[in-house]
Amino acid sequence: MADKVRLGLIQLCGCSGCHISLLDLHEQLLDVLPALDIVYAPIVADVKEIPEVDVFCIEGGARNEHDEHLMHEIREKSKVVIAWGTCAVYGGIPGLANLYKTEEINTTPYYTKTTDNPGVIPENGIPKLLDTVKPVTDVIKADYILPGCPPKPALNAAAIVALLNGKDPELPKKIVCDECPREKENVFPKEFKRSFEGTPDNETCLFEQGYTCVGMGTRSGCGAMCPSANMPCRGCYGKTDAVLDQSASTANTYANAGAPALEIPDKVGLLNRFSLPAALISKKVQK
Repeated sequence: MADKVRLGLIQLCGCSGCHISLLDLHEQLLDVLPALDIVYAPIVADVKEIPEVDVFCIEGGARNEHDEHLMHEIREKSKVVIAWGTCAVYGGIPGLANLYKTEEINTTPYYTKTTDNPGVIPENGIPKLLDTVKPVTDVIKADYILPGCPPKPALNAAAIVALLNGKDPELPKKIVCDECPREKENVFPKEFKRSFEGTPDNETCLFEQGYTCVGMGTRSGCGAMCPSANMPCRGCYGKTDAVLDQSASTANTYANAGAPALEIPDKVGLLNRFSLPAALISKKVQK
């Protein structure tokens, strides 16, 4: 086992779910905490300066100039940087903002009926929004990625233990369908429906039943939790190492389904729900 590792944690454009997934190790934390010295974690303690660290886990991508600045400073002061969680690796749900112009994002919330001073947009001390949401890997070099929304606690533990033992953390190589226990007959549905339309059969493939599952284009590692709970996979672990683009990989399967796939609303929300900023087509072309 290596000497005590100086660890930094930060939440940028994320929801802090990855931090919670670390706490979800519960008693397993007792196995790793003695080897860690958590020297920076604003989510639990007010720390003004980013110190020199051995490993830094960045949760969330860059939504504004301050996020981008912090990423560069972290990179300079860290031996190892981990893009932690899907928002950091691929942009996550916040990345769907890349479908809209920055002006729309700036103004829309301040023109609602519930706004006390409609039309007044706060500016003093507010970091400027970037034109697009950026994953960590678009801003700085990340030594490792750990996708998931959030990553399963077991993946967090495996990554920490690997680094403590001087090894590279390894990610699953297969897709969610490989972990899914549902029976597959290799047939295409005659129509597609939303998750709330009807009650899926518990035994057979959700995609083959006509539910919009994207497990065929998503990295495994979650244990197929959603399909096991009778809900379609939404793709939160991103692409596998074998493909360039999650949406392109998944779209191939839907294209083979023919006409029913054309009727699916919000295809970007289905195919790029968690990975739009990292996609080959990473934003909507604005006219």
